[in-house]
Amino acid sequence: MRIAVIGDIHGKIGKLQKIINDLENKDYDIIVSQGDFTDMFDITVDFTQLEIADVVIQKLMIPKKPVLCVPGNHDPFEILDIFEEYGVNAHHKVSVFGGITFVGWGGAETPFNTLFEPTDDDTKEALDVLLKDIKKPWIFITHAPPKGTSLDKLEKKHVGSAEIAKVIEKKTPILNISAHIHENRGVDMIGKTTIFYPGPAYSGYYGIVTVEGSNVYCETLKAV
Repeated sequence: MRIAVIGDIHGKIGKLQKIINDLENKDYDIIVSQGDFTDMFDITVDFTQLEIADVVIQKLMIPKKPVLCVPGNHDPFEILDIFEEYGVNAHHKVSVFGGITFVGWGGAETPFNTLFEPTDDDTKEALDVLLKDIKKPWIFITHAPPKGTSLDKLEKKHVGSAEIAKVIEKKTPILNISAHIHENRGVDMIGKTTIFYPGPAYSGYYGIVTVEGSNVYCETLKAV
């Protein structure tokens, strides 16, 4: 299976279109978008965040591939209604594609009082139920990176989710696709789990992940 990863779009439709154009020459089976479709601090007078989100999701559907989405902390809660309308919602859900189980959990805690911020207690309560009988192999789609990796550092401090890290340690997905900390694109590991963030789509970054059995190969690309 090959997964196209496009996250942290932040309403930049032009950059997203360049990524979609770039994907025309790539081989992949599914698109995963791990949040921040919009930007609560960069709203035009002409469109609401939900209107922007609607356009972004329509763009993601242009290649006519399956799409799975979780919200970011900038996204209003009502974005879940748009996800459901287009059949792309992965948040707080278990989905199966190509023999692999996908579990999604969006949002992230921040000091900025953004729009979609489940606490670690919320995360634990939801995922304890969702993952009780999870079938392997599975892939974990999150907006927040797990705490304690190279992908969650901000000014030398780890700011990721402790609960997401615990879930990965306990339930061992083959892959965690995360986002949120724009400066820290790359690949890391928690045990046998690959952690991947290709970087923000608003800067043209996206990724292709190849899953072959228990082997995971991650590639960061940039559309120009």
